[in-house]
Amino acid sequence: MAQNAPPLRRVPDWDRLSVITAVIVLAYALARFVDIPSQEYSATLFGSKIGIEIDGQLLLLIMVAALISTGSETLIRSHPRAEGGYRRNVLHWILPGCAALGLGLLLDLAPTGPVWWLGLAFSAFLLVVVLIAEYTGVDLDDPAYRAAAIGLTALTYIVAVALFGWVRFTGTRAALSATLTAALAALLSLRLLMLNTGAFQRSLIGAGVVGLTLGEAMWALNYWRVTPAGAGLLLLVVFYVLSGLLQQHITGQLTRRSVIEFTVVGVIGAAIAFWLARP
Repeated sequence: MAQNAPPLRRVPDWDRLSVITAVIVLAYALARFVDIPSQEYSATLFGSKIGIEIDGQLLLLIMVAALISTGSETLIRSHPRAEGGYRRNVLHWILPGCAALGLGLLLDLAPTGPVWWLGLAFSAFLLVVVLIAEYTGVDLDDPAYRAAAIGLTALTYIVAVALFGWVRFTGTRAALSATLTAALAALLSLRLLMLNTGAFQRSLIGAGVVGLTLGEAMWALNYWRVTPAGAGLLLLVVFYVLSGLLQQHITGQLTRRSVIEFTVVGVIGAAIAFWLARP
């Protein structure tokens, strides 16, 4: 009697991946050395007129994030097990796009020289790893799926603290920073919950809860003297606890013990973050 064949380990098309990598490096280089005028936008929010000026470098970094998200879509569609629908494919855009934005912001802070070039090489390498992990995450039966899920989960938390800290660093008005934080938190939480539960509708509701909570937390932090790093860590603690509890709830594994464990981790993390948050 023939034995069942082991699950097939699939790898992305290296030609596609090399093209995406080249585009990433070129886009980061353009964002560094090409000067684009800033753009000012104004709108009315909650009855008050607000304006925001977006730096030209940030516009280019947003374009980099859009490029890598498009590259991720192309790569995912080449997977033999891809469903072909946009609903699930869009999930694979979130982390590459957010990671590209976060790495670009860090590169923008580095001085031009060997450090920046090393940072560029590391950023390109990390984004390629993210794309490969997202490609692997298409097939739940892939032998490397669990390792890819763990890596993407860890990266989600790293990207979250970096972006939350950056939003606080910009010093924008509470309405804008809270809205941006809510959007970022909801997107990252949706990817995290889908990665570990696979339940789209319940993950979507959970992501909305996380986004709303994080947005309110950022609104409160705008009226408190706190460093960007401290704000990022405080929001990360809330993000981690909420996402973890929701994941346990969605998978039917929420128990008193898990609630206590997340509460203890949250209290310890909040204490450390409060200590680091002092200006």
